[in-house]
Amino acid sequence: MLVVIDANVFVSAAIQQGASHRIIESWLGGGAGFEIVMCPELMGEVREVLTTRPRLRKWISLENATLFVDTIEALVDLVNDPDEVRTETRDPKDDYLIALARAHDVDTIVSGDKDLLEWQEQRPPVMTPAQFERLGRTA
Repeated sequence: MLVVIDANVFVSAAIQQGASHRIIESWLGGGAGFEIVMCPELMGEVREVLTTRPRLRKWISLENATLFVDTIEALVDLVNDPDEVRTETRDPKDDYLIALARAHDVDTIVSGDKDLLEWQEQRPPVMTPAQFERLGRTA
């Protein structure tokens, strides 16, 4: 199974316990039953949020945030950023995730983003980390 995981899920995984954390931990452990499709734009967003936002230091040190991001980057196979990004959601900043998913025949997008979750077309489907976890994709 191929999955695009939104930056907000990686951030949640890094700073708190919960479905996002369990999904990423399972993937890091190698027994997740899914592969993450990630492009440089998405990797950059994860790095930028976790390493440059001072308010996150309450939950994760800069050193641990950098280690988390470096670990993800070392283990994921980066694919090219999508060539063509169409406006599809209320928030155009989310559209590259849809383009990325479609370009690589991804099975689902995992996100906590309201605009993506309420996106009407839902091809590929978008689900919350809790919904994805209930599918049994983290064991």
